[in-house]
Amino acid sequence: MRTERILSALLIIIGLIFLGVATDGYKAFTLEQKRVTTLETTTPKYPNIEVVDNKGRTYPFDTFKGKYILMTFIYTNCSTVCPMMEQNMKSVYKNIDMKRYKDDIVFVSLSFDRERDTVDVLERYAGYFDADGETWRMVTPTSDKDLKKILDTYGVIVIPDGDNNFQHNTSFYLIKPDGKLHSVMKFQDIDSTTETVQQALKDVR
Repeated sequence: MRTERILSALLIIIGLIFLGVATDGYKAFTLEQKRVTTLETTTPKYPNIEVVDNKGRTYPFDTFKGKYILMTFIYTNCSTVCPMMEQNMKSVYKNIDMKRYKDDIVFVSLSFDRERDTVDVLERYAGYFDADGETWRMVTPTSDKDLKKILDTYGVIVIPDGDNNFQHNTSFYLIKPDGKLHSVMKFQDIDSTTETVQQALKDVR
């Protein structure tokens, strides 16, 4: 009986050790939590891909160097989570004093649906959320290679559902002026995101 109790205790200890390793010190109990924890630990820098925006301008992503970037990954044909995420992005945008910080931050909604999200489509979509095309831009990479680079950098998984739609990760990504990741935030939490962005901007003034 005593031997069985000792073996049971050892198995529990071993299980806890493996759980701790697998969940990064018990911080990540889902794949999404694991992804976010990994990103915030490694703070990757964005790749200098080329994008085209909703005004038809083509430029390297490095154009935003020196500014904070608040970014989402979307596709305009999404009828579920993307509109909610962009509406919350709009709320955060309105909470920020953009007249004061227009040179310090840019909001970027990046579409991974290159085939359908043309310049005209992005411009129309921008209008739904009052994105001005300057301090808030809708963009998409100009090549599949560049799209893969930025998706891989942030661990964004895009899975076609067979009905011209996609399953994908949904978060706000705050990127520092040096291009490295600052934080990943839940898009549902407008107040917390606003606070994080405002605090970051205070540090540049």
